[in-house]
Order: sequence, then structure tokens, then C-alpha cells
Amino acid sequence: MFIETGSLGDAPAWILLAGLPLILATCTAFTKVSVVLGALRTALGAEMLLPWAAIAALSLVITAVIMGPVALALAPLLEVGGALGPDLLAPLRDFLINNTDPAELDFFAATQGLAADHPLVVVPAFLVSELGEALHMAVVILLPFAIVDLIVAQLFLLLGLPNQPLALVSLPLKVLLFLAIGGWQAVISGLIEGYG
Repeated sequence: MFIETGSLGDAPAWILLAGLPLILATCTAFTKVSVVLGALRTALGAEMLLPWAAIAALSLVITAVIMGPVALALAPLLEVGGALGPDLLAPLRDFLINNTDPAELDFFAATQGLAADHPLVVVPAFLVSELGEALHMAVVILLPFAIVDLIVAQLFLLLGLPNQPLALVSLPLKVLLFLAIGGWQAVISGLIEGYG
């Protein structure tokens, strides 16, 4: 019933598999991507039109595209017989450090009294940097759609229809605006190109 450890050192494989969601959330682009796509879903007001499962699936696919070069760098190191060690995680550590705000690295290094390349410094600094960038992108996404909502609400007031559901008019307008400007390409390319 137990899975043999194989080439993963002394840790049983099930422990490593159990930690996979935590690694996905903290050491990849998934958190940033899911926050940005969640903001897009909210901005469109399309909670029923874009179910969360579709957003999560798209977040995973975009994360796989972003993390592809890291996975390719890790592949030769994961050959059968390779040992779990610091060299194995070097491509991931480099990705995290390269995409982290240096001020965040300095803050967490000073707070914990550790070197700036220590995992207990790099991971939280990366996560805070990702959340900050995601919130910046969310504001850029939310503002135009909030303006559409305000314009539609003002038009309804001017027409003497203050109690009518705004979503009947604003949702199609926001979706058309999003599609007209090539919104998917803009958001997805902005996410992917944010990692150099």
C-alpha cells in the first residue's frame, strides 16, 4: 500500500505529493495568474458566465506555460538515480529570485536574520512580490469595467430607470469591450511576458 521512495531520497513519495499544492501556490506563477484572472472574472461581472473551474483550469495552463523553462531545466536533474539536494532545486530557486522584488528579499532576510538566498527568505518574498504585482494588474483590469458600470448606471438614471438590473446591459457591453480589444491576448501575454 505504501509507495516506495525510489530516487526521491528518504522522504516517502506521498509526503512529496501532499506538499505539491503548497508548492504550486507558493513557488510558481499560479497565485499571480489566478488572482489576475479572478479579478477579470469579477470585473466582467461574469460569475455565472465564467465559472471558477474554468478560471482555475486556465490558471493552471498559463502557469504551465510560464513554468515550462523551469521544468525543462529540472528534467535532466530528475533522472533515475538522482538525489534530492540543493542542485536539484537550483532552477526553481533561480526562477524565484529572478522574479522577486529585491526590497522584499532584503525585508525578509533582515526580519529572519538569514541569507537572501535561503528558502525561508526567497519563498515568502516571491509570494509577496507576486501578490503585489497581481493586485497592480487587477486594478488595471478593474478600472475600465468600473467606468462602464458607472456610465450604464448614469444612463439608467437619466432614462428614469433607476431600479432596473444594470447587469442586463452592462454585462454584454463589458464582454463586447473585452473581446473588441483582444482582452484574452492582452491579459495572457501580459502575464506570460511578466516573467523574463
